[in-house]
Amino acid sequence: MNDLKALADNIEERKLQRARAASIEEKLLDGPRLFKMACEAMKAGLRLDHPGACEEEIHQRLIERVYGNR
Repeated sequence: MNDLKALADNIEERKLQRARAASIEEKLLDGPRLFKMACEAMKAGLRLDHPGACEEEIHQRLIERVYGNR
């Protein structure tokens, strides 16, 4: 288990180093990139939960999940 913890700690440290080394432009672009990745992951989950849904329905369910039922 110590090997796994050491590996996880090493990965986290490398992520922090990359983040610290990134330019301000890269950091500003990371927000939209991460949001897009999160949306794609949520859409994949929605497709699994609703296998018969068309893309429009998946998109609508994504909007509801992100913004709630307004």
